[in-house]
Amino acid sequence: MSIIGQRIYELRTERVPRLTQRELAERAGLSVDVIQKLEQGRKASAKITTLTAIAQALDVDLPALLGRPMFLESVPADGGLLALRQALTPVVDEGGEPVTPEELRAEVDEAWATYWRGDYDLLTAVLPGIISDAGMSGPVNLLAEACQVAACVLVHLGHSDLSLIAIEKALRAAENPLLRAGLAASRSWVLLNQGRPGDAAVIAVREADEIEPKRRARPAQISMWGNLLVTGASAFARAGDDVEAQDLLRAAHGAAVRLGGDRHDYQTVFGVSQVVMQRVDVAVVAGDYARALDTATEMPKESRLPLAARARHRTDLAHAQVKLGHAGEAEALLLDIEQMAPRWIRYQVFPRTVVAELLNGPRPTSRVRGLARRLGVG
Repeated sequence: MSIIGQRIYELRTERVPRLTQRELAERAGLSVDVIQKLEQGRKASAKITTLTAIAQALDVDLPALLGRPMFLESVPADGGLLALRQALTPVVDEGGEPVTPEELRAEVDEAWATYWRGDYDLLTAVLPGIISDAGMSGPVNLLAEACQVAACVLVHLGHSDLSLIAIEKALRAAENPLLRAGLAASRSWVLLNQGRPGDAAVIAVREADEIEPKRRARPAQISMWGNLLVTGASAFARAGDDVEAQDLLRAAHGAAVRLGGDRHDYQTVFGVSQVVMQRVDVAVVAGDYARALDTATEMPKESRLPLAARARHRTDLAHAQVKLGHAGEAEALLLDIEQMAPRWIRYQVFPRTVVAELLNGPRPTSRVRGLARRLGVG
């Protein structure tokens, strides 16, 4: 939060004329005390709705406020962010050897697996070539998927504008209606990470209405519809509308029960596990931490959530434990996240924020100090 407080101060004072703390608070609909405590590093955490309001009041994207990493941890020998930008926005066709649809399908599947492991350095090395190959000779739906992977990883690297370009390119290419539904959910998530929860909610709900399944709908259609519902719920929660978020989650739970188990369609996992995960997330956003922990007990033992989703869910639980004064439980969760997803955690703002909360607590342990040092948390 000290990094966020410094960013707020810089973005507030480097204006002509400079904004006072009171003016910023009024624009964001917050108290001056909140702005003061954030800037002075005396506030250890803030709700995502609060940070979104401050970002909007400062006329910046949310990643600019959060200080997300804009570069890779390692300097890539091949590919990289600049090469990925060029592949997504080509000026000339560079040509190359065509690949078969089967080879391209295998490459895209491996890219998704790499994404869910959180290995963004490796992804940026291979994605430029995959996108170029798909654009030259591959089926259009595979080009759409490759661009979707790029959009997702670019969000984690703090390049939300390029991420939006990638997902728009994917939507233009996709022909399969259920794939388009998955892309719409990704587009909603990209907008959410830009600090645009209202737009994110509109897109998710509008697409969900378009594909709402009938009585004899295929399981894949029910799955993609449910995924849009939980995406919309996340957006409404961050827009401050917990009531609408709960309504969508109830509908999503009905869809998950109808399916009978977690499904994996179009690189999207949906089922009771995903609904429980999102109910926890919505409770955390609303500041109802006891509800979040209580809801987490409903997570199925045989959950099929991918690694990055499991790590994100456990970060929610760690945050809730800190807020309820359970430092030991939060510490154990964070260390478990580092062990299970070591590459993922290095690019994530949220777990580092929770570590900072523990570090600023009354008696941080040597294990917390070590974790903070490894993650670069001051």
